[in-house]
Parts: sequence; structure tokens; C-alpha cells
Amino acid sequence: MKKFFCAAVCCAVAGSAMAGCSVPGISTGSGNNSMSDSYSYTPDNNTKDDTQQYGWVMEPSIIADNIIAFDGSQVDPDEEENNAYANYAVIYSDGKYGLIDYKGNIVIGAEYDDYYTCWCGEIVLFNIVDEKTKQYEYCTIDSSKQISKNPPAHQDKTPRYYWNADEKKVYRKCADEDYAYEYTGKKAVVVCEAEFSDQGAGYYSVKTADEPLYGLAKKNKLIIEPEYVDYYAPAYKGAGATCIALKDSGGGWGYITSDGKTLIDFKCDGDMSTYNGMLIDDETKSHPFLFNGDYLPVSVGASYGYYDKEGECIIRPGEFEQARPVHNGRAWVRKDGLWGIIQLGEIIEDEPTKYVDPSSKTSTSRKKTSTSTSTSTSTSTTTSSASVSSSEVSVSQWTDTQSDTAVTDPVVTDPTDTDTEPPVVTNPDTVIPDPTPEVPQV
Repeated sequence: MKKFFCAAVCCAVAGSAMAGCSVPGISTGSGNNSMSDSYSYTPDNNTKDDTQQYGWVMEPSIIADNIIAFDGSQVDPDEEENNAYANYAVIYSDGKYGLIDYKGNIVIGAEYDDYYTCWCGEIVLFNIVDEKTKQYEYCTIDSSKQISKNPPAHQDKTPRYYWNADEKKVYRKCADEDYAYEYTGKKAVVVCEAEFSDQGAGYYSVKTADEPLYGLAKKNKLIIEPEYVDYYAPAYKGAGATCIALKDSGGGWGYITSDGKTLIDFKCDGDMSTYNGMLIDDETKSHPFLFNGDYLPVSVGASYGYYDKEGECIIRPGEFEQARPVHNGRAWVRKDGLWGIIQLGEIIEDEPTKYVDPSSKTSTSRKKTSTSTSTSTSTSTTTSSASVSSSEVSVSQWTDTQSDTAVTDPVVTDPTDTDTEPPVVTNPDTVIPDPTPEVPQV
């Protein structure tokens, strides 16, 4: 049985996901932040109107090569231990990664070689100290919102689904399991056809084609025939919460509901910035975002906008150079070469970046702010500036409206002050023989 651990999975290859790939709209250090003029937007029947339904929480002011946010579709809601994926984004600058919150505060400086996310919701930054001796330096925000050097060890348990055309049944196999078994769940799942070998006791080995095709099945019935060349689907949630993205033979991505209906036509692009980290993703595959809540960032012609769950365009593609998933009413976007934060929907303020001295008795309340509809020239409701360069980070000072307590530095957990064993680290270059019939990662 192959086992992967959060603390070791992406040390050799994940860094190339951003550092070695050309991402549309991302500055490369040349100083040229202009977008290609080859794209033009034409309103279609799915466009509500010409109104851009967002407001600025923080106008574009942050200089960074990239800001990477996660749609949460690969987080297991039943075993979520950490909400870092919803409260922080990864900031990438000068070949290094750090964390930034949804107010523009740098929480962890861009000083790490790579990152990955886990199905438990945690984001882990790491440096490769000595790959030969399996030494890595980690930095993460744990479930108590403290900076820690000890991420938990987890196995890769991402489920995959297969269609048995002879028996007309769906089979499921998790990444940390040797064999597949019949799937009796009720949710719609993406499947590919496979050859099955009965191993007894209800378990089967499976083998897929070198270039499998994908379809959609629900309750042992094919809703969509396997004819798509790639997919991106929620790993644990139902498709009703996030939709499913399928890629057609022409290279376009479209969005499908759990009933097999096309919500957004096959005109969207994949995006390397959607990479979650090797533990729960495949860096060799570019895919789009899925819905997080009611909104979806979509790239068309390497230019971004947003759709809602009715399949209607609420911010036309071409409004932003880059756009990221909405969390708690906020989303990172890139416009005119700078990063800012927009509001879409109701803001839920959890104050995740307020690290208060433990001796303080002041508590921070949770507040909600209603959304407003505005044009793309909306007046900023909150302003800040933070720039990331190769040598320093400049961060604005924020005022806590709920308390007069000053914001203090995050508390760093002492690695020796924990009952948890350090994560198991394996050499990414070492291939461990596996007697299980090979199942391509789909």
C-alpha cells in the first residue's frame, strides 16, 4: 500500500508548479504587466447585464508574482481540522512562498521554497534543508491559529471512481487503499471505464487505459458517457455544492451540475494557480476552480470574471487579470498589475489574523457586512498597501474595530513542546515497490 504524508509529499516536484510554469496574467519580473490584446469579450445570454457586481475591500495595491487561494473542493468537511485554506492565501514572490490574510496582512513572509494543502484544510509551507538526508523545515498555521513548525502527518485518502460497463456499477478506490469496492453512495461522481479483477470478499483490482475518458455516474447509472479527456471534481463534497468541471476534446473546460446539465459552456481555461499541492492534487494537470459558496472565478482567454450558481455571469471575463475563489465574502483579484481584494456576497468577519496576547482578556466578535452592487470604479471601503520584494515586506497597520488591543506577532509553537511525533518524511526520489496493480492517478 502506498502511503503519502503531508510533511513529505511535494518536496521534489511541487515547486515547479508555479516557479517553472508560465501563468497567464502573472508578472515575471520584466516589469511588463500588460495583458495580451488578443482577447475580446462578447456578452452572451448568460450575462446578467453590464453592471459589475462587486465592491473593493482593498483596492489593488499589493505587488506579488502571484497570490494563490484554494476553492476548498478537496477539503473533507467531515474531517476538517483547520480552516486555514479559507482564511489565508499563499503569496508568491521572487521564487518564495508565504501566507497573506484577507485584509492584506502578511502573516508569514515569503521565505519558503514550496507549499501544499491537505484535505484537513491546513496549508503547509516548507524549505528543503537537505533532500538527501530527508531534512525539511516546515511552517504552518495550526487549528488554534498559531504558527507551528510541526504539521500533522496524514495519508492520501483521495477517492477515485470507476465504471464497470459489464456490471453497470460504480467502484471506488481511495489513494491509500490497495483495492476498489462497489460504491453505493447516492452522489454523482466522475468515473472512467476500467478493467476489473475479482480479488474476493468484494474487492477488485482495477486497470484503466493510458488515456482514460471520463463521464458522470449516479446511483449506478451513467448520466454522461465517458467522452471527456479530463475532469476536476470535489473529492468529498457532493457536486451540488461545487459543480464538476469537465474538459472536452477541444481543450475547453465546462461546468456540469450533478444532474449532468451544462451550467457554463465549454469555453473556460485551466489555470496552474488552482494547484492544491501534491497530497490532494496532480501538478501535471491544469484545471479550473470549482465553486466555493455561491461564486466561481472563471478564466476565458486568460482573462478573468465571475459566475454565480445559476450559471449567470456577474463579473464579465476581462475585468481582472487574475481572480481567486471567494471566502467569507472576499476574493483576491489582480488588476493593472497589482493585487487587491473585492467583496462578493456577505462578508463574514472571523478576525483570523488577529493574534492577541494570551494574557489579554479582550475577545474579538464575529461580524457580518452586507454586500453592495457597484461598478468597476467603486469607491474603496477599506484601503491598505502591502508590497513584497526580494528583500522586504511592507504591510499596512490595521485598526481592530472591536478592541483597542494592539495586534501582536503570531505565537510560534515550540517544536519540542508537543506530544505529536514529527511528520514522517520520505525521499521523493525513492520509488517504493508496490505489489498492487498500477492504477493511473486520474
